Amino acid sequence: MDLAENIIILIFIALTGLCIGSFLNVVILRTLSGESIVFPPSKCPKCGNKLKWWHNIPVISYIFLGGKCGFCKEKISIQYPVVELITCIVFVLSYIRLGLTFDLLFALVYFSLLIVIAGTDIKEKVVYDLHTHSLVIIGLLYSIILTGLDMYGSYQLFGTIYLGNSWFQTVPVIQSLLGLITGAAVMELAARLGYPIAGNRAFGEGDTYIAAGIGALFGWRGVLLILAVSVGVQVLLTLPVFFKKLYDKKEFKTLVSLALFLIIAIIYGTAQYFGLSDNIIIYLAAAILLAATGLYACKQIITGLKNPEEQTYLPFGPAMVIATFLVYFFCKYSPFPF
Repeated sequence: MDLAENIIILIFIALTGLCIGSFLNVVILRTLSGESIVFPPSKCPKCGNKLKWWHNIPVISYIFLGGKCGFCKEKISIQYPVVELITCIVFVLSYIRLGLTFDLLFALVYFSLLIVIAGTDIKEKVVYDLHTHSLVIIGLLYSIILTGLDMYGSYQLFGTIYLGNSWFQTVPVIQSLLGLITGAAVMELAARLGYPIAGNRAFGEGDTYIAAGIGALFGWRGVLLILAVSVGVQVLLTLPVFFKKLYDKKEFKTLVSLALFLIIAIIYGTAQYFGLSDNIIIYLAAAILLAATGLYACKQIITGLKNPEEQTYLPFGPAMVIATFLVYFFCKYSPFPF
């Protein structure tokens, strides 16, 4: 493929991402409102007027309408262009990494679901089973297809299907199942730590399903890395207000535990990136240390936020989604060809 063809395809992928992003906005808003995502046609949520086609051009319509409805002049949520642009960027990065392949189709569907999950969680702090269960199904389905292709390739080359110990350690479907279990178990353990400390879950049940869906695609090593990065992302998102509250209340133990966790997470991620964690014993020891500091930081946070009036709450789902994109696109981590 020459440069001109590649540029044309890249532009097509970008435009497709913008259009799909517009559709994802509909999915987010109508899932929350309980409406069909197909009917009725797009309308202004304030005045109810049916939108013209030129009102629905991704990003461009928002700019030329000045961020206001073309009928009632009510302000349009910034969510619309933001989701469209994020989807466009994700589609372009996916194409750059995967090209026009079978893997790209799975990536675009999977990442679109992640964007929807983050959207509903940010907007109403709600995660829907349909979306999270679909993540799990896509991850398992992808691993099953890869496993079948591996077995078929082995049979074509050697006339038999190899099922030795090394095969079982690397077979995609087993990695997927281990990742699913690991993601769900780690998040559920962290969530249940809230009961003895604050009398309620530290994280919602939806977060457990999100972690399971991430593990189903990225395997147990991948989901551990993504969850570690998620905590760092969550901390960064809440830093301005949360750290000020901790300092004002002189909660220095919490501040130190968070700083320690971030340092270890950075070292852990760097080791992953440069392939310095191939030794399974060192890898597990580092993972345990990272988990221990993370859980201690969570304990300190939950203990310091027993009073609901003092809580600075942001849903954890979006942090996991952001971390997934960071790990996949910038650390380029994946246990599978995907």
